[in-house]
Amino acid sequence: MKRALELVGDLWAAPEVVRIVPGPEMLPRTLELMRNLRLGRKRILDTALAATIEIAGVRRLATLNPRDYKLFPFIETVVP
Repeated sequence: MKRALELVGDLWAAPEVVRIVPGPEMLPRTLELMRNLRLGRKRILDTALAATIEIAGVRRLATLNPRDYKLFPFIETVVP
């Protein structure tokens, strides 16, 4: 876990990383996506992340779990 936390810290501090944070639009968009896609409570965090990156204009997401994001048509997943 120590090494994982160091890696995340290094990634966060890297100059090429653009940091995005949820804004006030995130919650309404998350709720809209959950309603429209008929998602349950186990999908709240994935949906909130999807809404956040959509609002920020991000179209590609690197993830080890691409299946979690396939239902969001505005996200292209990349497995690192």
